[in-house]
Amino acid sequence: MRTEQLQYFVEVAKFGSFSLAAQNLHIAQPSISQAISNLEHNLNVKLFERSRTGIRLTPIGHSFYIKAQNILNIVGEMYDEVRAETNVISGNLQIASIPSICNAYLSDVLSAYKKKYPNVRIEVNEEGTSQILQEVLSNRVDIGLVSRLPNDILDKKIEFFHLITGTYMAYVGKNSSLPLRNPISSEVIAKQPLITLKGGSRQEEYLKKMLQTDELNVLLTLGYTEAAKKIIAEGVAVGFYPDFSVKQDPFVKSGDIIPLEIENNSLVLQFGWVRAKNQRFSAAAQEFIKLLKGVINDR
Repeated sequence: MRTEQLQYFVEVAKFGSFSLAAQNLHIAQPSISQAISNLEHNLNVKLFERSRTGIRLTPIGHSFYIKAQNILNIVGEMYDEVRAETNVISGNLQIASIPSICNAYLSDVLSAYKKKYPNVRIEVNEEGTSQILQEVLSNRVDIGLVSRLPNDILDKKIEFFHLITGTYMAYVGKNSSLPLRNPISSEVIAKQPLITLKGGSRQEEYLKKMLQTDELNVLLTLGYTEAAKKIIAEGVAVGFYPDFSVKQDPFVKSGDIIPLEIENNSLVLQFGWVRAKNQRFSAAAQEFIKLLKGVINDR
């Protein structure tokens, strides 16, 4: 049994697909398929149930997966210790982030990180909190950057680390017909056409709590936040963004968008990072978090 076989097996188990695992590892699918077949033959067990709808772990496969993940974690830690002696950090780093943190901080963090650790290959995906938590649970990403309400209960297999506390501000275009009062009434905002983030995000849940309403007048749902801001700037609809992102927003700096506080706003959000408890926290991931904290503190 080779660690390479264990790595292939763990990746297939994570993605539930040979092709997606091969794509993530940047190798040919037949190589993974053959490695898994050899592993099953050597162990004389079936690790996966294969069907037309896909593959899933057998009971013994699930038990083997937990142990294989632990072994790979230990091997990774051994490599990190050796690399630490030479101050060389390399490998892959998978990050999933909500748009607000991505837009407010990640460009500065990634720029500094790549200068300091050019041998680390980083992949950043922009998702909603719900999707990110699933990605973390399945070990598809090393770090998830999410938002939550203070009383949220997370899966016991996930650790949450607080970075910053914030709330939403209403983004109103300079050409909007709305009275630009600060703070602005939640009743006035709730009646306006709104732009919200795509499904998988918890934004609509947060907005209902903040605006104290069960229904939102949603005009558009978009995944690309910069496109939304262009529509907001034209006065077509109102959007919502965290207060910590306002100072760095080019649309706010130019005066095309006016950020307004919401009157009697009781919404408190915690923004932070999450990781799976059973996943190795690599040196590359540790250094990323250090730089992220530094950028946030400098703001």
